[in-house]
Amino acid sequence: MAETSSPPINEKPSSKLWLIGIRDGVNVPGFALMSTMIGFATIAREAGFDIWMALVTTATVFGMPGQVAFASLFAGGASLLLIFVAVSLANMRMMLMVISGSDILNLSAHNLPFWKRLLLMHFLAITSWAQIGFKAHQHPPPLLLSYYIGFSLTIFTFAMTGTLLGFYIADWIPPEILRLVIFVTPLYILLLVINARHTLNRLAAVIGGTLCPLIYPLAADWSILIAGVIGGTLAMMIFHIRGRKRS
Repeated sequence: MAETSSPPINEKPSSKLWLIGIRDGVNVPGFALMSTMIGFATIAREAGFDIWMALVTTATVFGMPGQVAFASLFAGGASLLLIFVAVSLANMRMMLMVISGSDILNLSAHNLPFWKRLLLMHFLAITSWAQIGFKAHQHPPPLLLSYYIGFSLTIFTFAMTGTLLGFYIADWIPPEILRLVIFVTPLYILLLVINARHTLNRLAAVIGGTLCPLIYPLAADWSILIAGVIGGTLAMMIFHIRGRKRS
């Protein structure tokens, strides 16, 4: 009788990966996103939001640039049309992230209806995107979706909890500290990228992070974008040149 081949070491049942995703979410990623949303809730309260409006904003926009733009324009008395356009443009950066995330999850192979894909991608925060990219080599593509669902729903719950807490603790904690926690999630993402398996990602993060404070006096608010583009471009050029020399 022929022996059946054993499954790969990292291949687990989808139900188990779903639980692993929950476990990983109830960790640094979840608490980092919760702290970020605590900071947003403070901004929203100062802008005149009530608790329900703050919660609905987190649930529907689910992206800090868009949420902050919404709160800022609302405080300034902007029209709904202007707010809608501004929030859409602020979250436009997520389009490429969604394309990349759907490719990592191999959504096309799951034969899901459009509305389910749309719903799944709504929960794709940058934290989830970085996490599935980091975990993609550990779990087979057909099962990675189960991990993503468990992880993304968990951190979404943390985000809603952070919004709720931040709205009510704003009077007890100095505003400077509340605004500082907004940067916990970007810091976590940066550490995740630096620890990535591919040297290209780490090199791009190091170059971009080094250039950003140098460019800031000249480019101000555009410094992060410019430093990121330059860092990624230089990293790609370095790897391309090294690859040609080896060949």
